Amino acid sequence: MDLLLDFIIVGLSIGIVYGLVALGISLIFSGLDIVHFAHGEVYMIGAFLGIAIVSISGVPYFGALVGAMIVTGAVGVVIERVFYRRLTRGGGGYTVAGMGMIICGFGMSVALQNVAYLIWGAAPHPYPVSFGMPIFLGNIALPKSYLYILVSALVLMAVLHTFLTRTKLGLAVRAVAYNKDTSYLMGVNVPAMISLIFGVACAMAAVAGVLIGPINYVQIEMGYLMLLKAFAAAVVGGFGSLPGALLGGVVVGLFETLCAGYLIASYKDIYAFLLLITVLMVRPTGLLGIIVKVKA
Repeated sequence: MDLLLDFIIVGLSIGIVYGLVALGISLIFSGLDIVHFAHGEVYMIGAFLGIAIVSISGVPYFGALVGAMIVTGAVGVVIERVFYRRLTRGGGGYTVAGMGMIICGFGMSVALQNVAYLIWGAAPHPYPVSFGMPIFLGNIALPKSYLYILVSALVLMAVLHTFLTRTKLGLAVRAVAYNKDTSYLMGVNVPAMISLIFGVACAMAAVAGVLIGPINYVQIEMGYLMLLKAFAAAVVGGFGSLPGALLGGVVVGLFETLCAGYLIASYKDIYAFLLLITVLMVRPTGLLGIIVKVKA
């Protein structure tokens, strides 16, 4: 029983990290109808920025979490305005601009990875923080970092939910995500809201990177696998659904951890995609997705 509880806590913690990255992917998709393939590298940059803030300024871990979130969000706004703006004006989906955005995302992924290599090198970096002695569940020792992930992510989600549902700026973001043309007519500054969507999405990825840092080493190649897991989480939950992205992340994290614990641990990275295939066979729209009719 203690082992099962340990697996559940670890699975929830990892799943919430998947959900945060998937949340950013779904937020960009719902707002712009495009898939951002550089989001894994944004997650990686956020993790490295957290290390830099802790090492240079000596602020506590949660100060580095907030600092990395702000800086990476600003980087996301700059990336959207400088590199993506001409493409996002042309729309997303199956348009030429939408296809160009996909190619540009792959290029941005390579560029960010090489920038990180030039600054931090190829060697893995440990996070210079300590959470003290682990918590013992019977004979099982659970590092406190998993509990910090759960608490921090839940607080952040509550703040994001309040922002999107209780503030005028958040309602404007949701309006742009629903229909950009109508938002224009209602006086919403759509280009500014698009930049804000990118900034918030990149900030979510940075939080995920800082949260996972004390558990795993931070390295320049950590983004691609997280991107795949986050896509799996977003699709399992219902692509484009923000609650679905979080639910999908938790489901993927729990399924992956339980299968690795009770079946074969070396196949841990495969279980998420087995779950993805199963969900798509049973419910192609995902757990919280809806069927939308599109005219030919």
